[in-house]
Amino acid sequence: MRPSEPLPENTGLAFLGEAAWPPAQLREREAISILQAANACGRPNSDVLRRRLAAVGDAPAENWSIDFPAHFTVQEAALYEQPFALLQKRAGGAWLNPGANHGLRRALARISRYLALPATVATPDWRWIEEDLLPDATLLVVARDDDFTHGILQSTLFAVWHHAHRTRRLDPVRIVESFPFPWAPATPLSALTAAQEAQRHAIARAARSGNPGQLHAAVLAAYGWPPDTYDDALIGKLAGLNSERGR
Repeated sequence: MRPSEPLPENTGLAFLGEAAWPPAQLREREAISILQAANACGRPNSDVLRRRLAAVGDAPAENWSIDFPAHFTVQEAALYEQPFALLQKRAGGAWLNPGANHGLRRALARISRYLALPATVATPDWRWIEEDLLPDATLLVVARDDDFTHGILQSTLFAVWHHAHRTRRLDPVRIVESFPFPWAPATPLSALTAAQEAQRHAIARAARSGNPGQLHAAVLAAYGWPPDTYDDALIGKLAGLNSERGR
Protein backbone atom coordinates (compact mmCIF):
# COMPACT_ATOMS: atom_id res chain seq x y z
CA MET A 1 0.00 0.00 0.00
CA ARG A 2 1.34 3.41 -0.95
CA PRO A 3 1.52 6.09 1.77
CA SER A 4 -1.82 7.89 2.04
CA GLU A 5 -2.23 11.62 1.58
CA PRO A 6 -3.32 14.01 4.35
CA LEU A 7 -7.02 14.86 4.21
CA PRO A 8 -8.08 18.54 4.28
CA GLU A 9 -10.83 17.63 6.80
CA ASN A 10 -8.11 16.65 9.31
CA THR A 11 -6.14 19.89 9.09
CA GLY A 12 -5.20 21.18 12.55
CA LEU A 13 -6.10 17.90 14.24
CA ALA A 14 -2.66 16.46 15.02
CA PHE A 15 0.62 17.98 16.17
CA LEU A 16 4.00 16.98 17.44
CA GLY A 17 4.56 18.59 20.80
CA GLU A 18 6.80 21.60 21.27
CA ALA A 19 10.57 21.17 21.36
CA ALA A 20 12.12 22.17 24.68
CA TRP A 21 14.02 25.48 24.89
CA PRO A 22 17.05 24.53 27.02
CA PRO A 23 17.61 27.93 28.72
CA ALA A 24 14.05 27.85 30.04
CA GLN A 25 14.20 24.34 31.51
CA LEU A 26 14.09 24.11 35.30
CA ARG A 27 14.94 21.42 37.78
CA GLU A 28 12.22 20.66 40.29
CA ARG A 29 14.06 22.45 43.09
CA GLU A 30 14.58 25.55 40.93
CA ALA A 31 10.91 25.63 39.97
CA ILE A 32 9.75 25.35 43.57
CA SER A 33 12.11 28.14 44.65
CA ILE A 34 10.90 30.45 41.88
CA LEU A 35 7.26 29.66 42.58
CA GLN A 36 7.74 30.63 46.22
CA ALA A 37 9.55 33.89 45.43
CA ALA A 38 7.61 37.17 45.61
CA ASN A 39 7.62 39.94 43.02
CA ALA A 40 7.42 43.66 43.81
CA CYS A 41 4.47 43.92 41.41
CA GLY A 42 2.53 41.39 43.48
CA ARG A 43 2.03 38.94 40.64
CA PRO A 44 2.94 35.26 41.33
CA ASN A 45 5.64 33.55 39.29
CA SER A 46 3.17 30.76 38.54
CA ASP A 47 1.96 33.12 35.79
CA VAL A 48 5.13 32.41 33.81
CA LEU A 49 6.10 28.87 34.79
CA ARG A 50 4.58 25.92 33.00
CA ARG A 51 4.64 22.18 33.47
CA ARG A 52 5.68 20.17 30.44
CA LEU A 53 5.08 16.52 29.61
CA ALA A 54 7.51 14.30 27.72
CA ALA A 55 7.83 10.61 26.91
CA VAL A 56 10.97 8.94 28.20
CA GLY A 57 10.82 5.52 26.61
CA ASP A 58 7.18 4.59 27.12
CA ALA A 59 6.89 6.38 30.45
CA PRO A 60 5.56 9.93 31.00
CA ALA A 61 7.91 12.45 32.56
CA GLU A 62 6.98 15.93 33.78
CA ASN A 63 9.29 18.92 34.09
CA TRP A 64 9.07 22.69 34.44
CA SER A 65 10.02 25.58 32.20
CA ILE A 66 9.87 29.37 32.21
CA ASP A 67 7.22 30.31 29.69
CA PHE A 68 6.40 33.97 29.11
CA PRO A 69 3.21 34.53 27.09
CA ALA A 70 3.84 35.65 23.52
CA HIS A 71 1.84 38.88 24.02
CA PHE A 72 4.09 40.10 26.87
CA THR A 73 6.31 43.12 26.34
CA VAL A 74 9.81 43.10 27.81
CA GLN A 75 8.57 45.51 30.50
CA GLU A 76 5.82 43.08 31.51
CA ALA A 77 8.22 40.14 31.53
CA ALA A 78 10.68 42.02 33.74
CA LEU A 79 8.01 42.32 36.45
CA TYR A 80 8.59 38.59 37.10
CA GLU A 81 11.99 39.19 38.59
CA GLN A 82 13.62 35.78 39.11
CA PRO A 83 12.37 34.06 35.94
CA PHE A 84 13.27 37.06 33.80
CA ALA A 85 16.75 37.42 35.32
CA LEU A 86 17.44 33.71 34.97
CA LEU A 87 16.56 33.70 31.26
CA GLN A 88 18.55 36.88 30.69
CA LYS A 89 21.57 35.10 32.14
CA ARG A 90 21.10 31.74 30.42
CA ALA A 91 19.85 32.91 27.02
CA GLY A 92 22.12 35.89 26.43
CA GLY A 93 19.38 38.47 26.89
CA ALA A 94 16.52 36.51 25.31
CA TRP A 95 13.40 35.90 27.38
CA LEU A 96 10.74 34.74 24.92
CA ASN A 97 10.78 31.14 23.68
CA PRO A 98 11.89 31.30 20.03
CA GLY A 99 10.53 27.82 19.29
CA ALA A 100 7.01 28.20 20.70
CA ASN A 101 4.48 26.30 18.57
CA HIS A 102 1.69 28.84 18.44
CA GLY A 103 -0.62 26.63 16.37
CA LEU A 104 -0.40 23.86 18.96
CA ARG A 105 -0.87 26.29 21.83
CA ARG A 106 -3.95 27.88 20.25
CA ALA A 107 -5.49 24.46 19.61
CA LEU A 108 -4.92 23.32 23.21
CA ALA A 109 -6.20 26.60 24.67
CA ARG A 110 -9.65 25.85 23.24
CA ILE A 111 -10.08 22.51 25.04
CA SER A 112 -9.91 21.15 28.59
CA ARG A 113 -7.88 18.02 27.75
CA TYR A 114 -6.16 16.45 24.76
CA LEU A 115 -5.03 13.05 23.50
CA ALA A 116 -1.37 12.09 23.37
CA LEU A 117 0.97 9.15 22.94
CA PRO A 118 4.74 8.74 22.46
CA ALA A 119 5.50 9.71 18.85
CA THR A 120 7.61 6.60 18.22
CA VAL A 121 5.30 4.03 19.84
CA ALA A 122 4.64 0.82 17.90
CA THR A 123 1.07 0.26 19.13
CA PRO A 124 -1.05 3.35 19.82
CA ASP A 125 -2.49 3.69 23.31
CA TRP A 126 -3.91 7.18 23.60
CA ARG A 127 -4.08 8.90 26.99
CA TRP A 128 -5.99 11.94 28.17
CA ILE A 129 -3.75 14.83 29.23
CA GLU A 130 -4.93 17.98 31.01
CA GLU A 131 -4.50 21.08 28.87
CA ASP A 132 -2.22 22.87 31.35
CA LEU A 133 0.54 20.34 30.59
CA LEU A 134 2.42 21.49 27.48
CA PRO A 135 3.43 18.44 25.39
CA ASP A 136 7.06 17.91 24.46
CA ALA A 137 8.21 17.04 20.92
CA THR A 138 8.44 13.38 21.99
CA LEU A 139 4.62 13.26 21.97
CA LEU A 140 2.06 13.00 19.20
CA VAL A 141 -0.96 15.09 20.12
CA VAL A 142 -4.55 15.17 18.87
CA ALA A 143 -6.28 18.41 19.83
CA ARG A 144 -9.72 17.03 20.63
CA ASP A 145 -11.40 16.50 24.00
CA ASP A 146 -14.35 14.22 23.11
CA ASP A 147 -14.75 10.50 23.78
CA PHE A 148 -15.87 9.86 20.19
CA THR A 149 -12.47 10.89 18.80
CA HIS A 150 -10.75 8.88 21.52
CA GLY A 151 -12.80 5.82 20.58
CA ILE A 152 -11.95 6.09 16.88
CA LEU A 153 -8.22 6.52 17.55
CA GLN A 154 -8.16 3.76 20.18
CA SER A 155 -9.94 1.32 17.86
CA THR A 156 -8.54 -1.58 15.86
CA LEU A 157 -9.10 0.47 12.70
CA PHE A 158 -6.65 3.18 13.67
CA ALA A 159 -4.22 0.61 15.11
CA VAL A 160 -3.91 -1.24 11.78
CA TRP A 161 -3.69 2.06 9.89
CA HIS A 162 -0.95 3.26 12.24
CA HIS A 163 1.00 0.00 11.92
CA ALA A 164 0.80 -0.08 8.12
CA HIS A 165 2.06 3.49 7.75
CA ARG A 166 4.58 3.39 10.58
CA THR A 167 6.41 0.51 8.87
CA ARG A 168 6.91 2.90 5.94
CA ARG A 169 8.40 5.49 8.33
CA LEU A 170 5.59 7.95 7.68
CA ASP A 171 5.60 11.07 9.83
CA PRO A 172 3.32 10.41 12.85
CA VAL A 173 1.34 13.61 12.29
CA ARG A 174 0.66 12.54 8.71
CA ILE A 175 -0.55 9.14 9.90
CA VAL A 176 -3.34 10.91 11.81
CA GLU A 177 -3.97 13.53 9.14
CA SER A 178 -4.42 10.85 6.47
CA PHE A 179 -6.74 8.64 8.54
CA PRO A 180 -10.36 8.82 7.30
CA PHE A 181 -12.77 9.18 10.20
CA PRO A 182 -16.36 7.99 9.66
CA TRP A 183 -17.15 11.66 8.99
CA ALA A 184 -15.05 14.82 9.16
CA PRO A 185 -13.91 15.42 12.78
CA ALA A 186 -15.08 19.04 12.74
CA THR A 187 -18.64 18.16 11.65
CA PRO A 188 -21.02 20.10 13.93
CA LEU A 189 -23.25 17.93 16.09
CA SER A 190 -26.25 19.65 14.54
CA ALA A 191 -25.17 18.40 11.10
CA LEU A 192 -25.11 14.72 12.09
CA THR A 193 -27.94 12.46 11.02
CA ALA A 194 -29.91 10.63 13.70
CA ALA A 195 -28.02 7.44 12.84
CA GLN A 196 -24.64 9.19 13.08
CA GLU A 197 -25.58 10.73 16.42
CA ALA A 198 -26.50 7.29 17.77
CA GLN A 199 -23.25 5.82 16.42
CA ARG A 200 -21.26 8.66 17.96
CA HIS A 201 -22.79 7.99 21.36
CA ALA A 202 -22.15 4.24 21.01
CA ILE A 203 -18.47 4.84 20.24
CA ALA A 204 -18.13 7.28 23.15
CA ARG A 205 -19.70 4.78 25.56
CA ALA A 206 -17.45 1.99 24.29
CA ALA A 207 -14.37 4.20 24.65
CA ARG A 208 -15.27 4.98 28.27
CA SER A 209 -15.95 1.31 29.01
CA GLY A 210 -12.50 0.19 27.82
CA ASN A 211 -14.00 -2.90 26.15
CA PRO A 212 -12.07 -3.49 22.87
CA GLY A 213 -14.68 -5.80 21.35
CA GLN A 214 -17.50 -3.36 22.04
CA LEU A 215 -15.44 -0.51 20.64
CA HIS A 216 -14.51 -2.44 17.48
CA ALA A 217 -18.17 -3.25 16.78
CA ALA A 218 -19.31 0.33 17.44
CA VAL A 219 -16.65 1.85 15.17
CA LEU A 220 -17.35 -0.58 12.33
CA ALA A 221 -21.05 0.25 12.58
CA ALA A 222 -20.24 3.95 12.15
CA TYR A 223 -18.44 3.15 8.88
CA GLY A 224 -21.23 0.81 7.79
CA TRP A 225 -18.91 -2.17 7.54
CA PRO A 226 -19.60 -5.79 8.61
CA PRO A 227 -18.71 -6.65 12.25
CA ASP A 228 -16.24 -9.36 11.14
CA THR A 229 -14.02 -6.94 9.14
CA TYR A 230 -10.37 -7.11 10.28
CA ASP A 231 -6.80 -6.14 9.39
CA ASP A 232 -6.10 -6.48 5.63
CA ALA A 233 -9.72 -5.80 4.70
CA LEU A 234 -9.72 -2.76 7.00
CA ILE A 235 -6.61 -1.32 5.42
CA GLY A 236 -8.09 -1.68 1.94
CA LYS A 237 -11.35 -0.02 2.95
CA LEU A 238 -9.63 2.82 4.80
CA ALA A 239 -7.22 3.42 1.91
CA GLY A 240 -10.19 3.57 -0.44
CA LEU A 241 -11.88 6.19 1.76
CA ASN A 242 -8.65 8.21 1.93
CA SER A 243 -8.34 8.19 -1.85
CA GLU A 244 -12.00 9.11 -2.33
CA ARG A 245 -12.00 12.01 0.10
CA GLY A 246 -8.63 13.34 -1.02
CA ARG A 247 -9.75 13.98 -4.59
